[in-house]
Amino acid sequence: MRERDQGTLPDFFSLGLVSSSIDNGKGKRKATPASSTTSGQGGVPEGATAEHPELEPEPEPEPEPESIYSPKIRLVYTPPARLPSPFPATLHVEVTTGLPLYMASSVFIRHTLKTLYSNLHVELRRVYVQTPKSGGSSGASSQVSGLDGDGGDRKEEEQGEEEDKKTTSRGEKSLFVGLVVRGTARVSGVVGEWEVNSTYTFSPITGLIHVHTINSIHPAPHQAAYDALRSSLERVLGLAGGGVGQPTGEVTRAKEMFVGMTLIILRRLHGPVP
Repeated sequence: MRERDQGTLPDFFSLGLVSSSIDNGKGKRKATPASSTTSGQGGVPEGATAEHPELEPEPEPEPEPESIYSPKIRLVYTPPARLPSPFPATLHVEVTTGLPLYMASSVFIRHTLKTLYSNLHVELRRVYVQTPKSGGSSGASSQVSGLDGDGGDRKEEEQGEEEDKKTTSRGEKSLFVGLVVRGTARVSGVVGEWEVNSTYTFSPITGLIHVHTINSIHPAPHQAAYDALRSSLERVLGLAGGGVGQPTGEVTRAKEMFVGMTLIILRRLHGPVP
């Protein structure tokens, strides 16, 4: 997981979210060994003839790569300010279809940001493992990557460790990932930057990631983004009491992409939307 994070997260906006632990190039089909496919007559593969010795048996498909995420993974984010209705105070993506919805969420975020911003880039800042002690209390973290450069982010690292401890249960290991997302707004040309700190918690039973906690997003999503999303939902669901003005520019494109994904999330959170 650590190697995959450091190798693929910077390319998230071009590759998408990588969910397999198989290294690049190892997921290709392999030809069946000749010893198990020859007929014993001159070493000619089964299905081949003297006129067409180049024919080879169909390669056997490789087994599906094992996901590093649990099928019931939970994505948790608590905004610093309470969200307006119909959003709950804490956003959860869970239930038995957790993994498909989790992967869909990553696609939603990726395409939304690519619609609004160009030159998107992810920069890893801090990556370390949090290992609990045998007694159940959190142990010292193992620093995997210190990419801050100026060496002046020790305080932020300690804060990240405290956040990590809050999400780590007895016997569970977790991986803290601090990153920065940068992009240039397509309309205004202003460079946007967000610092995102997350904790990936591993199941002590399966070893798969079963909780992804977004500890913080700075700057936090603006209230206007939620207001625009709510207005869009009301219009689509026919809940608006009066006429809603049509927004323009970046908000319009964001709302078009927000609506479909949010309807799915709201159904998971609250059941069918009235």
